[in-house]
Amino acid sequence: MPIYRYRGWNEKRNIVKGILNAQDPSAAYEMLRAESITPVSIDEKNDLRLLTRRKLIREQDAADFCGHMAMMLQSGVNVVLSLEILEEQAKDPKKKKVFSALLEQVKRGEAISASMGETGEFPGLLVDMVRIGESTGDLDGIFSSMEEYYQKDVAVRSKVRAASVYPKILIFATFATLLFFMYFIVPTFKDMFESMENLPLPTRILLGMAGFFEYYWHLVLVGILCLVLTLYVTRGSLKVQDLRDNLSLRMPLIGEFRRQVIITRVTRSLGVFLKSGIPLFTALNATKDIIRNRYVEKGFQKAIGRIMSGTSMSEAFETEGLFEPMVYSLMRVGQETGKLDEMLYKVAAAYDRKVEQSLARLTSRIEPLLILIIGGIVGFIIIAIAVPILTISQNIG
Repeated sequence: MPIYRYRGWNEKRNIVKGILNAQDPSAAYEMLRAESITPVSIDEKNDLRLLTRRKLIREQDAADFCGHMAMMLQSGVNVVLSLEILEEQAKDPKKKKVFSALLEQVKRGEAISASMGETGEFPGLLVDMVRIGESTGDLDGIFSSMEEYYQKDVAVRSKVRAASVYPKILIFATFATLLFFMYFIVPTFKDMFESMENLPLPTRILLGMAGFFEYYWHLVLVGILCLVLTLYVTRGSLKVQDLRDNLSLRMPLIGEFRRQVIITRVTRSLGVFLKSGIPLFTALNATKDIIRNRYVEKGFQKAIGRIMSGTSMSEAFETEGLFEPMVYSLMRVGQETGKLDEMLYKVAAAYDRKVEQSLARLTSRIEPLLILIIGGIVGFIIIAIAVPILTISQNIG
C-alpha cells in the first residue's frame, strides 16, 4: 500500500504534517478529513520524482506571484481575474501551465490555497499562509507580507551565493593547475629526473605524485565518484543532516555567519506572521519549518514547548541558547511593550546589516588564504622542477 506525506490544518488551526498508508490520494484525503484535518498537500512518499524534483515555483517566483496578487486584490480585482492576468503574462510554458491549472480549479469554486496545494508546485509555507489569509479575510495582506518575506529571503541567498563565487573559482583554479602540471608539465621532465641521482626532496615528492596519477588515475576517478555518490545517497539521512548542521554552526569564520543568517530568517518570519495577525503558536510552528538547520530546529521545538507551558518567548529561546543576547533583550522589550512584531522587524534589519558585514569579513579572510594555498602549490611545483634543472646547468658549466 502506498505511503503518503501530508500537510494540513487541525481543528485548532495549527499546521500538522505526517505520513499515512492509503490506497490512493483520494483515500488519504478522506482519512485525514475523518481525523478533522484539512489537507493542504498530499504527496506519495515512495515516488522518487516527488522526492527529488524541485518545485517550479521557487522563492523569487513566489515573491513575484505574491506581489502580483497583493497589488490586484488591493486594487479591487477579484482572485479569478488576477489569476487570468497572471496566466496571460507568464512566459515560461511550464509555469503558465501551473497558473492555468490553478485558475481552472479556482473557477470551479475551490479555495485558492487548496488549489495551490493540489498543483504541488508552490512552497508549502505559502500555501499555509494563503489558507490563513482566507480564514481571516485578509488575503491581500497575507500576499503583501509574503512578498516581503520572499524578497528578503532571496536577497540574503543572493548575497551568500555572490560571496561564494570567487572562492569557488579559486578552488577550481587550484585543482586545474595541479592537474595541468601533473599531466602535461611533469611528464616532460620525468625521464631526465629519473636518470639523476640525489634528487631534492620536493622533486621526489612531485615525481611520486605524478607517477600515482599516471598509473592509478582510474582509482582517483573511482574515489571521487564514490565520494560524490556517498554524499548524494546520505544527504537525506537525519544523522548526517544533524552532524552537518551542527558542524556548520561551530566552524571557524563560517559558524557565526550561518547563525546570523538563521537569526535574520527566524525574526523576519515571526515578524511577518505576527504582523499578519497569525496566532503565536501557529507562527512559531510555521517559522520552525523554514529554519533549514536541524540542530537549531530541535532547539526551536523545545522552546515552543516551553512557551506552551507558560514561559515567555524570550526566556524560552534564551534557555535553549538558540540566538545571541541582543535578540533575547529586544524580544523581551517587544513583549513588554506589546509591539513584538515591530521589534522582530528591527532585529531582522539589524542582522541583515550584520550578515552583510560578516560576508565582507569572511570573503576578505578566505580569498587571501586561497591565494596563498594556490601560490604554495604552484611554488612547490616550480621549485621541484627548477632545482634539478639548475643543478644540471651548473654541472654542465
